[in-house]
Amino acid sequence: MEVDGITVVGERINPTGKKRLQQALRDGDSAYPCTQAVAQAEAGAQVLDVNAGLPGIDEAATLEQLVKDLQAVTDLPLQLDSSNPEALSRALRIYNGKPIVNSVNGESETLEKILPLCKKYGAAVVGLALDKGGIPPTAEGRFAIAQRIVAAANAAGIPNEDIYIDCLTLTASAQQEGAVQTLEALSRCKRELGVRTVLGVSNISFGLPCRGYLNTTFLTMAMSAGLDLAIMNPNTPEMMAAVRAYRVLTSQDLQSTDYVAAYADVQIQTTQTSKSAATVAEVGAAAPGGDALFEAVRRGLKAEARAAADAALTMREPLDVVNVSLIPALDAVGDGFEKGTVFLPQLLQAATAAQAAFEAIKAKIAASGQAQGSKGKIVIATVKGDVHDIGKNIVRVILENYGYDVLDLGRDVDPERVVEAVRQTGAKLVGLSALMTTTVPNMQATIEALHAARLDCKVMVGGAVLTPDYARDIGADYYCKDAKASADLAKQLLG
Repeated sequence: MEVDGITVVGERINPTGKKRLQQALRDGDSAYPCTQAVAQAEAGAQVLDVNAGLPGIDEAATLEQLVKDLQAVTDLPLQLDSSNPEALSRALRIYNGKPIVNSVNGESETLEKILPLCKKYGAAVVGLALDKGGIPPTAEGRFAIAQRIVAAANAAGIPNEDIYIDCLTLTASAQQEGAVQTLEALSRCKRELGVRTVLGVSNISFGLPCRGYLNTTFLTMAMSAGLDLAIMNPNTPEMMAAVRAYRVLTSQDLQSTDYVAAYADVQIQTTQTSKSAATVAEVGAAAPGGDALFEAVRRGLKAEARAAADAALTMREPLDVVNVSLIPALDAVGDGFEKGTVFLPQLLQAATAAQAAFEAIKAKIAASGQAQGSKGKIVIATVKGDVHDIGKNIVRVILENYGYDVLDLGRDVDPERVVEAVRQTGAKLVGLSALMTTTVPNMQATIEALHAARLDCKVMVGGAVLTPDYARDIGADYYCKDAKASADLAKQLLG
C-alpha cells in the first residue's frame, strides 16, 4: 500500500466494546463486519483495522475467514490487529496484497515471533512504544523503545518505509501530560528515525464530556506533528472534516478537489445544547447542611478537605467523620459519575481530597492509641501480558478511600503471584483488569488458578474488553464496569 500524507484507518472491525460485532464473530457471521467495512470505506477510510481477538472463539480461523470475506467486498488494505503468531500466519498466507501487521512492542519475545512473519509475507509492521515496564511517561522513554523496534525490524530485513511506530495515546482525563509526550515522541520518530507513525486517536478523550472536541483537536495536533495513520471512526463527521481540511491546508488535496466534493452541499450548524443546571447540581444534593468536609471532597479540594477534617475531628469522633461526611461525599461523586454529571478528572480529584482527609483521620486515631481497623483486604492486579493499568489504579484509589486495605500487584502479573498474594493476605475479594482482547485468556487462567488453589475469595473483573457475558464465560464471580461499581460490590461483600 502507498501512504502519502495523512491516512485514515477505520477502527470499527474490532470487537472491543462492540456487542453487535462480538456476537457476529461468535456466530461465524461475516456479513456484519463486511457491512462495517463497506460503510467505513464510503465514509472515507483508506485502510481497515481488523481484529478477531475474542475469548471463546478460534482467533486464527476467524481472522483467516475475515480476511477472505473482507477482501471480497473491498479493495482497501487491511491492518491485521493481532499478536497471535498462528492467527497472523494463516491470515498473511491468504492475503492478497501488502497488509500491515498491528503489532509488536519493545519486548524481544514479541519481536522474535512476529517480525519474521512480516518479512516472510512482505507485510508492514506497527511497533508499540511499550515494553514489560509499560508505557514510559516521557517522550524520551517511548523514543528509546521505538529505536529498539526499528533496529530489530531492520535486522529482520524490514525497511523503514514498512515500519510504523505507535507512540500510544494516553487518556487525558487521567494522564493529562501524556498528550504532549505522545506528540513529541511521534515527531522524533518521524524526524530522527525516518519511519512512519500511527495513533489510535479517540482514547485521548475517555472519561470527559463532548469527546469529539478533544478527539478532533488532538487529531489535528498529531497530524501537524507528523502522523501518517490515524486509527479512528471515519463515520465521525468532525474528525473526517479535520482530516479533509488538513489535506487542503498542506496541499495534499490539490485544488481542494476532495474537500469540495465532500462539502459542497453541506451547511454547518453551530447550535449546541447544554445540560440543565439542575442536573449538574444533583451531585451536591445529598450534602449535609453546612458540612465543610463533604463539600471539600465533593469539589475535589485537597487542602480544604484536610483542613475541614482537622476541624471536624476537634468536635467529632473519627468514625463519625468517616461515616457522616467522607463516605457520603464519595457516594455522591460516584453517583454523579454514573449519571454522567461528573467526569473522570473530577472523580480523581475527589478521591485525592478524600485521601487527604483520611490521612488526618488516621493521624487522629494513631495519636489516641486506638487500633486502625480495615473494612477488609482486597487484592487487585492487571493480568499477565497486559500493561494498561490506568483503570486498575483508579479502582485502587477509590477502594482505599472507602477504607479497604488494597494490595496492588501492578501490571503484567502472573497468575501464581495473584494466588500467593491471596493466600498470604487472606483477602476475600480479588480484582482483575484487562484492556486487550489478547490478555483475557490470561485473566481466565488467573481465575482458574485461584479456583484450583481452593481459596476462599470472590473475583471481580473489569476493563474495556470485558462484558458481563465475558465475565461469566471465564469464571469470574462479578463484572464491574467502573471504579464506582467496584466500590459498590466491595461494600456489598465486605461491608
